[in-house]
Amino acid sequence: MRSSAIPPRSVHLRAVALIFCLFAISGTALFAALPADARMRVETGRDLRDACAVLVEHALNPEPPTPRLARYCRQYLAGYFESLRVLHDNHGGKGVYGPSGDDPYACLNLDGPRSFDQLAALVVRTSEWHPELLDGEAHALVQKAFAGRPPC
Repeated sequence: MRSSAIPPRSVHLRAVALIFCLFAISGTALFAALPADARMRVETGRDLRDACAVLVEHALNPEPPTPRLARYCRQYLAGYFESLRVLHDNHGGKGVYGPSGDDPYACLNLDGPRSFDQLAALVVRTSEWHPELLDGEAHALVQKAFAGRPPC
């Protein structure tokens, strides 16, 4: 004979319901934290300018760790140059993105090697001269910053 007023089946159901409630609360807190902690994407010219401005500022006093936005600027610029190289070398872009030669970067307005800090400064300077590019796509700002060789 049981003296408990609660049947055993409802105890198990309450325990399961309590566990689901705890998971729901912790899951909501977890998903609510994700957008704030999610990685920023460089989509607009303003995003790129802001990230590159952080890199230029960090270059003046390069103490570790490198700021997150500075790394995004480096990654975007590295991706831009790598995509130009791949288009030129592997996808028949010879002559489309520059003179048909061996240099995929022949049409870029760069004389000699540059560091990411110098490239970022060029992007920031271009954004100051062409503020209309800030609200457009980031690649338009990069193309304006690095384009400009006469035969291209």
